[in-house]
Amino acid sequence: MEAVVFLNVDIGSEDRVMEQLAAIPEVKAVYFVYGPYDLVVKIEAPDIEKIRAVVREKVRKIDGIRSTTTLIVAKSHAK
Repeated sequence: MEAVVFLNVDIGSEDRVMEQLAAIPEVKAVYFVYGPYDLVVKIEAPDIEKIRAVVREKVRKIDGIRSTTTLIVAKSHAK
């Protein structure tokens, strides 16, 4: 399963938070973006419960993250 997580972080903490997110084994990509969110994270895990645990127990515990919005991928197509 895959999930895309949109994050808002404290100003100036983007690089540090990106490094900590990248160290999580289930995190496959981290993007610094402009717009309503600061970072976008791609997570891969065997099931939805594991995704939930990664977001709750690993991602949200990183200091500097103010909010998360998680989207579960229903279907994907990659080149």
